[in-house]
Amino acid sequence: MLTFSIIVLLTSLSLSLGLLEGPNICTTQETYTVTVRVSEEQPYQVREYVWCLNFPPRCSKYKIKFKTVYKIQNLVKTRPVEDCCKGYTKSNTADRCIPVCSQNCLHGTCVAPDTCKCETGYGGPYCDISCPKGLWGRECQTKCECQNNSTCDPYDGSCYCSRGWIGKHCESKCDKFHFGHDCLEQCRCENGDCDHVSGECKCHAGYRGPLCEDICPKGKHGSECKSDCRCQNGGTCDPETGFCFCKEGWTGPVCANRCPFGFWGTNCSQPCDCYNGASCHHINGTCECQPGFTGDRCLDVCPEGTFGINCSEKCSCQNNAKCSNKNGTCICSKGWRGNYCEERACPDGYYGPNCSKMCQCNKENTEMCHPWTGECDCKAGWNSEDCSRLCPILTYGKGCHELCKCQNNAQCSPVNGTCICPPGFTGISCEHTCPEGKFGEDCAQKCDCKNGASCSSETGQCQCPAGWEGQQCDRPCSSNSFGSHCNQKCVCKNGASCNPVNGSCTCGAGFYGEFCENKCDQGYFGINCEQICLCQEGHHLGCDPITGKCICKPQWKGVMCESMCPEGKYGPKCEFICNCKNNSSCDPESGMCYCSRGWQGEDCSIPCNIGYYGINCRQKCPEVFIGNKTCDHVTGDYICPPGYLGLTCEHPCPIGRYGKNCLQNCSCKNGGDCHHVTGECQCLPGWTGTNCTTPCPDGSFGMNCSQHCKCLNGGQCRRNDGVCRCKPGWTGTQCTELCPEGYYGDHCMTPCECENDNFICHPADGCICKHGFTGEHCDESNILGRVRQIEDSEGGYGVVVAVVMVSIIFVAIVALLIFYYRRRVSNLKTEIAHVQYIADPSGFSPDRTHFDNPVYSYQGGIKRDNEHLLNNSTKIFNNLHKPLNTNLERARLGGMACCSTDDDDLPKGLYDTDELKSLKNREADATNPNIYHSIEKLDHVYDEIKQNDVKDIEMEYDHLDYTRPVSTLKPHYQRMASPFGSRDLTRDDKIIDEN
Repeated sequence: MLTFSIIVLLTSLSLSLGLLEGPNICTTQETYTVTVRVSEEQPYQVREYVWCLNFPPRCSKYKIKFKTVYKIQNLVKTRPVEDCCKGYTKSNTADRCIPVCSQNCLHGTCVAPDTCKCETGYGGPYCDISCPKGLWGRECQTKCECQNNSTCDPYDGSCYCSRGWIGKHCESKCDKFHFGHDCLEQCRCENGDCDHVSGECKCHAGYRGPLCEDICPKGKHGSECKSDCRCQNGGTCDPETGFCFCKEGWTGPVCANRCPFGFWGTNCSQPCDCYNGASCHHINGTCECQPGFTGDRCLDVCPEGTFGINCSEKCSCQNNAKCSNKNGTCICSKGWRGNYCEERACPDGYYGPNCSKMCQCNKENTEMCHPWTGECDCKAGWNSEDCSRLCPILTYGKGCHELCKCQNNAQCSPVNGTCICPPGFTGISCEHTCPEGKFGEDCAQKCDCKNGASCSSETGQCQCPAGWEGQQCDRPCSSNSFGSHCNQKCVCKNGASCNPVNGSCTCGAGFYGEFCENKCDQGYFGINCEQICLCQEGHHLGCDPITGKCICKPQWKGVMCESMCPEGKYGPKCEFICNCKNNSSCDPESGMCYCSRGWQGEDCSIPCNIGYYGINCRQKCPEVFIGNKTCDHVTGDYICPPGYLGLTCEHPCPIGRYGKNCLQNCSCKNGGDCHHVTGECQCLPGWTGTNCTTPCPDGSFGMNCSQHCKCLNGGQCRRNDGVCRCKPGWTGTQCTELCPEGYYGDHCMTPCECENDNFICHPADGCICKHGFTGEHCDESNILGRVRQIEDSEGGYGVVVAVVMVSIIFVAIVALLIFYYRRRVSNLKTEIAHVQYIADPSGFSPDRTHFDNPVYSYQGGIKRDNEHLLNNSTKIFNNLHKPLNTNLERARLGGMACCSTDDDDLPKGLYDTDELKSLKNREADATNPNIYHSIEKLDHVYDEIKQNDVKDIEMEYDHLDYTRPVSTLKPHYQRMASPFGSRDLTRDDKIIDEN
């Protein structure tokens, strides 16, 4: 309400002051006069008097002073005055300037000085002319030329363009930057074209909004942002064209494709920096290694034992086989086979390239003999070339590479390193001693020490405190010793007891002093001489220092030497009988009883109260720690329990005795002592039994044979302390170590002195032959013998398998020999079946491809000694095709072929003597390996071949030295084998023939 009031007040004020608003306001300078009161300084003269030397002594002096004077003054000033510009006047309200037209606009409004804006359909300077639409002029006779729905002025025909058009005839649209009436409006579209009429923005592709100021939202593009982007994998599209801008690592029209192999990054423009055929991640360039490689740039091969992509797979190859870093394929080392190289290439016990060498490994201690090198792979805990020796001390495990961590001199298992604690220690590393009250192996034994003694955690031996002895510290030191181990000698005298702990003397009644060396002074008696003798004065010679008994003068009698009456009488004349008991006496006058030691009461019939003894029961029993706490009421002595002696029963029975008053003899043997109370034998370590006559059984030792021996490898422990007695070949505290190299036998004291390298030094037996050797000097190989022994010893299935294997091998060898022989025969048959025999080499052209035997070629012309055939035959028959070989046999026997008169015996294909003159030529050529033409098979030839011994084949040559033929077509044919049974010349025949 207050705000509204202020606005009304200001409006009224502005109206009252005539303030103008709006356009067409002009400002002029107006002068006006203002009356003002002004001040100024006016001078005036003042006369003053001063002292001077004149007479009279006062002189005048003038001085100028100023005074302020006020007056009225008119000032002319200028001020700006607002008024309507020329052609305008104030409105009725005097707040605006409106145009002034000299004449009234009839159908319009005055919009400028002397300018009318006519209504539609009217025109002229004063809007007084009207024509139908499309016509103008005074008579409306002229047609309008205005276009695009524009109107023309009825007066002069000028066009009034509709919105969005411009030009003389409104023929042109507004330019792209303007719109509206007369294209005066400024187009405000930022990324689009505005409508020339309404100014509405028509956005370019990729933009939207009233003024096209907004880009298409993500995922949209095109005109009016109506199209969806098709870009994948986070790609964005151009809001105008829809073209995809892919993110790093992607490419393709819609960003659906990864970068091609070897590239990455924005636009896939970055080359991968990877090796060994690796690509890289299409987005970040990280190398994606091929199987078998790793590293930032795939430069590294997979570590040993891994393979595959990122080296994530574990190799399964065994026996040091190499694993392919790509696919894990196992590349077996020599001597191994199988997919994982898990199978030996050689049978067990053999190695080498041909499995011909015998392994030298100790089978019991060896996991494997390498099938190629013969190297022994020892089981855990074993070492040396043949796995015959345990790991060295303080080492264990496979290869003996692990170090033992056992403490307190404990042994560790060479196999798995388990600590074998010595007696008295426990824990994984034998780091703890046995808890109090325990001892022995694994602290399993319970100490049996008495009287606060501590026992050895190792052996259980009792460490007796001062004053005690015995195996269980259950026996105080004997009467003449005391202190630690009872090794100090007591110096107490007069039967005093010696404290077994510190040796202090406990004096008996009647003595005193440090060593009880002094008797009680006169008039005193009892323990520590504290008791005063109660004897009548003048009637005695003193009292016994031990018991306090009065020693009366000869005429006096009684317990206190009080009477001269006979014993048991009193009265003036000793006529009365005393009523006192237990050897007590009575007063001679009154008869009152004087009780003897240990008794009390009127008649001395009551023994002393418990804990007291002696005369008048005034003496206190000495303190005792063993047996009854009550001493004898008369003497003060104690009745010791069985096994004890001494004043206060402080001493046990001496060694060798026990029982009541220590009267019984012990029967313990072998150094054993019997219990001083019960007589039970307490045996020394190593013995047991009622009388300690039985040694500890094998495997046990110590007190009561309660500890177990830990000797290994056949060693036996000493029964008293468990010390190991090792078998030959072993040493060490627990017989876990073999003899050092080069020594053997009992205690490893004997050096090995072997003859040659075929021996090895056995730790127990000394020099023995290596595997594969035998004999007195180990110089004979026994591999075959071992095989037979193994076969004989294995028996059963092993023997059957061995026999079957040997039989198979033998049969295979025989089959191979037969196959070879038959193959050889078959080859010979083939060769025979493909030979043509020609005796005359001149009958064919030099380029023939048949076989010539120049050795047996028929030579015509000059007669020579050897012009006849070797069988003296003048005719040759071709009987190769005939199954019957009669003529051939006759020829062999030296018969003439011409002697046959039976035509039937002749073969149908009889050759002329000019074609073939020599049977020898035919026989020699039959086995020639050169094959050109075939002939029919000869059965008799096969039979003869089968009859020949293979061993004689090499000897079947014709050794005749023939003269080389005239035509030396084949000079290398000189010696030919004859498979037809011809007798080879002996060495002597050959010599004769050559001569």
